[in-house]
Amino acid sequence: MKRTSLMFALAALLPIHAALAATTLTGVTISPANPKVGEEVKITVNGTLESPNCGIRMEFGNPDMPREEFVLSDRGGQLPLTITKTFSKPGTYKVEALGRKVGKLTFGCEGNASTMVTVAAAGKSAATSSAAAAPMPMAAACPDGWNMIAGQKDPSKGFTCAPMKPTVKMDCGKGMAYFEKDGLMGCKKKK
Repeated sequence: MKRTSLMFALAALLPIHAALAATTLTGVTISPANPKVGEEVKITVNGTLESPNCGIRMEFGNPDMPREEFVLSDRGGQLPLTITKTFSKPGTYKVEALGRKVGKLTFGCEGNASTMVTVAAAGKSAATSSAAAAPMPMAAACPDGWNMIAGQKDPSKGFTCAPMKPTVKMDCGKGMAYFEKDGLMGCKKKK
């Protein structure tokens, strides 16, 4: 009797384990790479699929395009996931897929992914568009939590991002000392 009860208890936990398996968002791609205003754009979210029951919030970097939230299983439950959008204004936009809780019963997918897209005015190519000719905004070039390395003036010519330094040092506790070195931070035993 005890074995049977244990087996039923373990079987009941299997769906919980599946729900907690993490689906991780790893990237966002745009096609065509240099769209024009009014042109349909395919936005593809990539990742590692463990459980399709997780939430994603899509942000398009454009106040005219409201963010979208959905549960991956409601959109076919597969990665890569492709959605289509049309930009109504030229400019450079940060398109993001963010793992977020959607509704009351769905955990967010793990991670965040983003990419930049430059939308040219209708009838112009991105190479000749004034939006493409202007440097990409410094803040938008690197993902959240990262800063562009100083001295790089025009991200369209290449850039490097580094993690932001913490605004507050970690509390390492008694007998430990905080350190920052070569882009790393942590706690080490006091000498």
